[in-house]
Amino acid sequence: MNQLRAELLKIRSTRTTVGLLVGLIALALLFTILTCTLSPMSQLLTEQDQSSLLSFGSIAGVFAALAGVMLFTSEYRFGTIRPTSLFNPNRTHLFATKITAGVLSGLVFGVIGEGLVFSIGMMILKLRGVSIVMTGANVTELIVGAIIGTALWGAIGVGIGSIVPNQVGAVISLLAWGFVVENLVFGFLPKIGRFLPVHASDSMMGPLQSNLLPGNAGTLVVVAWVLVLAIVGVALLKRRDVS
Repeated sequence: MNQLRAELLKIRSTRTTVGLLVGLIALALLFTILTCTLSPMSQLLTEQDQSSLLSFGSIAGVFAALAGVMLFTSEYRFGTIRPTSLFNPNRTHLFATKITAGVLSGLVFGVIGEGLVFSIGMMILKLRGVSIVMTGANVTELIVGAIIGTALWGAIGVGIGSIVPNQVGAVISLLAWGFVVENLVFGFLPKIGRFLPVHASDSMMGPLQSNLLPGNAGTLVVVAWVLVLAIVGVALLKRRDVS
């Protein structure tokens, strides 16, 4: 518990986390206001249209993953991994506390991101006179899926940071994979791309687009990615010297 408190304190007290939160809020507000205001009425009428529009809160997963990456890479960058390892020489235990902190911080990012997008988006749609056709079950799946998916991306970020301790390399790898590689694979090979983490987490929010996995299957796939990254990360962490 002391180690977990220390990890949560590191997240709360760094300027990087504040910057990520500010960036998330700014991006969520900008996209939601512009899209809900400027989109033609013909693109706001169906359940899938409204779900896709109000699912932008899932962008919080990017920020949660970056925060997770920082949990390891910042330690190596500033040399604090040495006292951290001395305080807790059990590398498996150390990884477990960091990934738990990543999940908890991801939950916060998810609540803020999806909460802002959904509440402001619904308000703008109602002001424009758009009839809300989303069912209660669809709304629940959208919100819960976005929040849980963001929490899992916090864990994925920790896994990536443990595998690639160089901060710049880890951040570039994460962003290149999420914004370039996965979209290319899904665009050309959707039956394979839907099993990759970004599109699997998209499926957790309901029927946003075709070719995605069912929600439960998508959740299992994302959890599987977390486990794979955790196994590799712990193995490398045990072998890596701290000097």
